[in-house]
Amino acid sequence: MISHQNSLNTTFKDIDTKFKGLSSGSSFDPKQARTLIDQFVANAKSAGAQVEQDDSSLVAARSSLDEQQWLTVLSRGNLDKESARIEHARKALTSAKTVSGDYVLDGQFLQAFMDAAIDLDTLGTQSANADLTSAKTTLTTMKTHVDKALELSTAPGLPKELHDLMVDFQSLVADFGKLLDAAAAGDLNAITAAEALVEKDANKISAYDFNKIGTEIDDFYKPMVDAFNAEMAKATA
Repeated sequence: MISHQNSLNTTFKDIDTKFKGLSSGSSFDPKQARTLIDQFVANAKSAGAQVEQDDSSLVAARSSLDEQQWLTVLSRGNLDKESARIEHARKALTSAKTVSGDYVLDGQFLQAFMDAAIDLDTLGTQSANADLTSAKTTLTTMKTHVDKALELSTAPGLPKELHDLMVDFQSLVADFGKLLDAAAAGDLNAITAAEALVEKDANKISAYDFNKIGTEIDDFYKPMVDAFNAEMAKATA
């Protein structure tokens, strides 16, 4: 029910591959990653809905047990045992509900982030082809995606580095805009200055350790996943 943890870690390892190769290119496909993240978000939403249904069923079952208070003392022992199992299951579902809800928010950040990564790839191709008009349009779209990712970067479980990363992405967008303007004006001095800024931004972004970020996210969720597994073990004992 809360088994998407490895998906997050794998995603951040793939992101690490991409941005470590920011200057030299990478085989990482952000469009393919976006599709996988979409499925991750859909699965997390589905898990959350299933948790709500399961918890409602447990509440109904608990109520049914309470209605059987009149049974003999011997039967009462079995009822108490079953009641305890239900309570453990509900505690497990509480952890599952929190994790699935947080996964949705984390996934939505990744969706916006991947959109920005897709824009970055497109921008690189357009710039290499000296298609300045298309590049400026893409840069406007990229700014929208970066701003959205920045807004979502404080979702539960996401390390502070991701917020800092999106701030650096905002700088990259701004400096790339300066580069495009300078290129359109044919101002060689301005082009050189803007290129230096863009390179500096790219180096900052490539310096982030996304493997470490993925591990930090796993560490955040591990106690809740462990609590879920422990309570489910008691519920089925």
